Amino acid sequence: MYKINDVVVYRRDVCKVVGKHRSDFTGEMCYDLVPYSKQDGSVKMQVPVANKAGNLRDLITADEIDDLIRSAPDIQTLENKPANMKSQYAALLKGNSIEDLICIIKTSYGRNKARMEQHKKLASIDDEYLQKAEKYLYDEISVALGMTYAEAKAHFEAEVAKITAEQ
Repeated sequence: MYKINDVVVYRRDVCKVVGKHRSDFTGEMCYDLVPYSKQDGSVKMQVPVANKAGNLRDLITADEIDDLIRSAPDIQTLENKPANMKSQYAALLKGNSIEDLICIIKTSYGRNKARMEQHKKLASIDDEYLQKAEKYLYDEISVALGMTYAEAKAHFEAEVAKITAEQ
Protein backbone atom coordinates (compact mmCIF):
# COMPACT_ATOMS: atom_id res chain seq x y z
CA MET A 1 0.00 0.00 0.00
CA TYR A 2 1.21 3.43 -0.87
CA LYS A 3 1.12 6.45 1.40
CA ILE A 4 0.41 10.09 0.64
CA ASN A 5 3.43 11.75 -1.02
CA ASP A 6 4.80 8.44 -2.34
CA VAL A 7 6.00 8.60 -5.94
CA VAL A 8 4.67 5.79 -8.13
CA VAL A 9 4.31 4.94 -11.80
CA TYR A 10 0.79 4.57 -13.18
CA ARG A 11 0.87 3.02 -16.61
CA ARG A 12 3.88 4.97 -17.88
CA ASP A 13 3.37 8.26 -16.00
CA VAL A 14 5.34 9.15 -12.89
CA CYS A 15 2.79 10.29 -10.30
CA LYS A 16 2.57 11.46 -6.73
CA VAL A 17 0.00 9.96 -4.36
CA VAL A 18 -1.93 12.96 -3.03
CA GLY A 19 -4.81 11.19 -1.28
CA LYS A 20 -6.99 8.17 -0.81
CA HIS A 21 -10.77 7.90 -0.85
CA ARG A 22 -13.65 5.50 -1.44
CA SER A 23 -15.00 5.72 -4.98
CA ASP A 24 -18.59 6.93 -5.29
CA PHE A 25 -19.02 4.70 -8.36
CA THR A 26 -17.52 1.37 -7.33
CA GLY A 27 -17.17 1.62 -3.56
CA GLU A 28 -13.49 0.61 -3.92
CA MET A 29 -10.69 2.40 -2.12
CA CYS A 30 -8.77 4.50 -4.63
CA TYR A 31 -5.54 6.45 -4.70
CA ASP A 32 -5.65 10.02 -5.94
CA LEU A 33 -2.65 10.50 -8.21
CA VAL A 34 -1.25 13.64 -9.76
CA PRO A 35 1.19 13.24 -12.66
CA TYR A 36 4.61 14.52 -11.66
CA SER A 37 4.64 16.81 -14.70
CA LYS A 38 1.33 18.39 -13.62
CA GLN A 39 1.97 19.18 -9.97
CA ASP A 40 -0.35 22.18 -10.27
CA GLY A 41 -3.23 19.74 -9.66
CA SER A 42 -4.85 20.37 -13.05
CA VAL A 43 -4.93 16.61 -13.66
CA LYS A 44 -5.90 14.08 -11.02
CA MET A 45 -6.42 10.36 -11.52
CA GLN A 46 -8.24 7.81 -9.40
CA VAL A 47 -6.66 4.37 -9.33
CA PRO A 48 -8.06 1.44 -7.33
CA VAL A 49 -5.84 0.45 -4.42
CA ALA A 50 -6.36 -3.22 -5.39
CA ASN A 51 -4.42 -2.56 -8.64
CA LYS A 52 -6.02 -5.62 -10.30
CA ALA A 53 -4.89 -4.46 -13.76
CA GLY A 54 -1.30 -4.18 -12.55
CA ASN A 55 -0.86 -0.67 -13.95
CA LEU A 56 0.47 0.81 -10.70
CA ARG A 57 4.03 0.10 -9.64
CA ASP A 58 6.93 1.45 -7.61
CA LEU A 59 9.26 4.04 -9.09
CA ILE A 60 12.51 2.54 -10.37
CA THR A 61 15.37 2.63 -7.85
CA ALA A 62 18.97 3.73 -8.41
CA ASP A 63 20.10 0.08 -8.19
CA GLU A 64 17.50 -0.96 -10.76
CA ILE A 65 18.71 1.85 -13.04
CA ASP A 66 22.26 0.53 -12.74
CA ASP A 67 21.02 -2.98 -13.62
CA LEU A 68 19.08 -1.55 -16.55
CA ILE A 69 22.17 0.26 -17.83
CA ARG A 70 24.22 -2.95 -17.63
CA SER A 71 21.53 -4.95 -19.47
CA ALA A 72 20.67 -2.31 -22.11
CA PRO A 73 23.23 -3.51 -24.71
CA ASP A 74 21.73 -7.01 -24.54
CA ILE A 75 18.09 -5.95 -24.97
CA GLN A 76 16.92 -7.18 -28.36
CA THR A 77 15.38 -4.93 -31.00
CA LEU A 78 12.13 -5.64 -32.78
CA GLU A 79 12.09 -7.55 -36.01
CA ASN A 80 12.11 -5.05 -38.86
CA LYS A 81 8.70 -5.54 -40.44
CA PRO A 82 7.65 -2.14 -41.79
CA ALA A 83 4.05 -3.24 -42.30
CA ASN A 84 3.41 -3.71 -38.58
CA MET A 85 5.98 -1.55 -36.75
CA LYS A 86 3.24 0.64 -35.28
CA SER A 87 1.45 -2.33 -33.72
CA GLN A 88 4.75 -3.73 -32.39
CA TYR A 89 5.68 -0.37 -30.84
CA ALA A 90 2.17 0.17 -29.44
CA ALA A 91 2.13 -3.27 -27.82
CA LEU A 92 5.43 -2.57 -26.06
CA LEU A 93 4.30 0.88 -24.96
CA LYS A 94 1.14 -0.58 -23.39
CA GLY A 95 3.21 -2.87 -21.21
CA ASN A 96 4.77 -1.96 -17.91
CA SER A 97 8.35 -3.04 -18.52
CA ILE A 98 11.12 -0.46 -18.69
CA GLU A 99 13.11 -2.86 -20.87
CA ASP A 100 10.33 -2.49 -23.47
CA LEU A 101 11.06 1.24 -23.65
CA ILE A 102 14.71 0.50 -24.37
CA CYS A 103 13.66 -1.98 -27.05
CA ILE A 104 11.59 0.76 -28.73
CA ILE A 105 14.45 3.26 -28.47
CA LYS A 106 17.06 0.85 -29.85
CA THR A 107 14.77 -0.28 -32.69
CA SER A 108 13.87 3.30 -33.65
CA TYR A 109 17.48 4.49 -33.57
CA GLY A 110 18.58 1.51 -35.67
CA ARG A 111 15.83 1.94 -38.23
CA ASN A 112 16.43 5.70 -38.47
CA LYS A 113 20.19 5.20 -38.84
CA ALA A 114 19.67 2.66 -41.65
CA ARG A 115 17.26 5.00 -43.44
CA MET A 116 19.72 7.91 -43.19
CA GLU A 117 22.53 5.76 -44.58
CA GLN A 118 20.28 4.93 -47.54
CA HIS A 119 19.50 8.65 -47.97
CA LYS A 120 15.84 8.02 -47.20
CA LYS A 121 13.45 10.16 -45.23
CA LEU A 122 13.04 9.12 -41.58
CA ALA A 123 9.88 7.16 -40.83
CA SER A 124 7.44 9.22 -38.79
CA ILE A 125 6.27 6.13 -36.89
CA ASP A 126 9.80 5.49 -35.60
CA ASP A 127 10.21 9.11 -34.54
CA GLU A 128 6.80 9.19 -32.83
CA TYR A 129 7.44 6.09 -30.72
CA LEU A 130 11.06 7.03 -30.07
CA GLN A 131 9.92 10.31 -28.54
CA LYS A 132 7.27 8.59 -26.42
CA ALA A 133 9.64 5.89 -25.17
CA GLU A 134 12.37 8.41 -24.34
CA LYS A 135 9.89 10.64 -22.51
CA TYR A 136 8.64 7.82 -20.30
CA LEU A 137 12.10 6.35 -19.66
CA TYR A 138 13.93 9.58 -18.90
CA ASP A 139 11.02 11.10 -16.93
CA GLU A 140 11.13 8.13 -14.58
CA ILE A 141 14.92 8.09 -14.32
CA SER A 142 15.04 11.85 -13.74
CA VAL A 143 12.61 11.65 -10.81
CA ALA A 144 14.30 8.56 -9.36
CA LEU A 145 17.77 10.16 -9.46
CA GLY A 146 16.71 13.74 -8.73
CA MET A 147 17.93 15.03 -12.09
CA THR A 148 16.45 17.06 -14.89
CA TYR A 149 15.16 15.21 -17.94
CA ALA A 150 18.21 16.31 -19.97
CA GLU A 151 20.63 15.22 -17.22
CA ALA A 152 18.90 11.83 -16.92
CA LYS A 153 19.09 11.26 -20.68
CA ALA A 154 22.75 12.28 -20.85
CA HIS A 155 23.63 10.13 -17.81
CA PHE A 156 21.84 7.05 -19.13
CA GLU A 157 23.27 7.34 -22.65
CA ALA A 158 26.82 7.96 -21.36
CA GLU A 159 26.68 4.98 -19.00
CA VAL A 160 25.31 2.66 -21.71
CA ALA A 161 28.02 3.89 -24.09
CA LYS A 162 30.68 3.01 -21.49
CA ILE A 163 29.25 -0.49 -21.06
CA THR A 164 29.04 -0.98 -24.83
CA ALA A 165 32.66 0.18 -25.29
CA GLU A 166 33.86 -2.31 -22.68
CA GLN A 167 32.22 -5.25 -24.46
